[in-house]
Amino acid sequence: MKILQIQAPGHAPLIELPDPVPGPGEVVVRVEAVASCPHWDITMLAGRDIFDRPGFPRYPALPGQPGHEMTGIVESVGPGVTAFAPGEAVIAWRTMGEQKPGYYGERACVPVADLLARPAALGPAEAAGLEMAMCVAACFLALPDLAGARVSVGGLGPAGMIALQMARAAGAARVVGFDPNPERRELALTLGADQAHDPSRDQATPLVGRGELDYAIDCSGSAASVQLQLDIVRRGVALFGVPHEAYRFEPRHFGLTLYGYQGHTPEAARYALARVESGQVRLAPLNTVELPLSRFAEGTALLAAQKALKVLYRPG
Repeated sequence: MKILQIQAPGHAPLIELPDPVPGPGEVVVRVEAVASCPHWDITMLAGRDIFDRPGFPRYPALPGQPGHEMTGIVESVGPGVTAFAPGEAVIAWRTMGEQKPGYYGERACVPVADLLARPAALGPAEAAGLEMAMCVAACFLALPDLAGARVSVGGLGPAGMIALQMARAAGAARVVGFDPNPERRELALTLGADQAHDPSRDQATPLVGRGELDYAIDCSGSAASVQLQLDIVRRGVALFGVPHEAYRFEPRHFGLTLYGYQGHTPEAARYALARVESGQVRLAPLNTVELPLSRFAEGTALLAAQKALKVLYRPG
């Protein structure tokens, strides 16, 4: 089978490996589609670590890394597997981590515990990004009931687009997004945001009014974005974006609650899948470019230049 391997910064060829064989509790999935994780793909191909860890990333990366937003068809099952049968459509709801091959390949050997059945109504483009939706859902499960609340979303990348849709699905009365990219602000309005502002140009506090918003989900991770959310909401800020800078929780933020990221859970996966299946959260519009996996470097360059929101790769 063909599978991607990032062998060095800027060098990610397709290589040939034997087809995987499932072990106990595993299935082999023929990969139909893998959605990019922009932050991870950009940093890993550039030779930087997404979490700023010393000594990372390590090259050559394991084949298929860092692909983790995958959907496909079960081809074979390992000993003891009864949850899935060959021919069933499945979705990976969590990454297998950095110690195993990833999903940027034609086939993948996947633990049954990492998979959900793909509803018949969902095609590959709508289902592939479920893992990211699960991550965002974990933030929502940590927040109080948002029915009637006024919600801000900082950063309108893929996670922010999912967050604004989840806020609307949770019954938020008002959803406001912030991002410097005008095309992303336009897309946010089509996906359910009431307003979308440029935080680098607009005076955000006069626009929304200090304390007029209740909760925020920061999906950027930048200090400027987090500081903005702390300044314009009155109840709490959920931190989703991977931080690379320090930010300040100051006396003026007294009364706010910070919600840290709670991690991957099956509950968050089921929460996300229910909203995707119902149509309340749409993932396909986030795949603004579709490419074969052989053009991974091109797709990553488009992500880095913000000419694509997500790339949907078709390994076959």
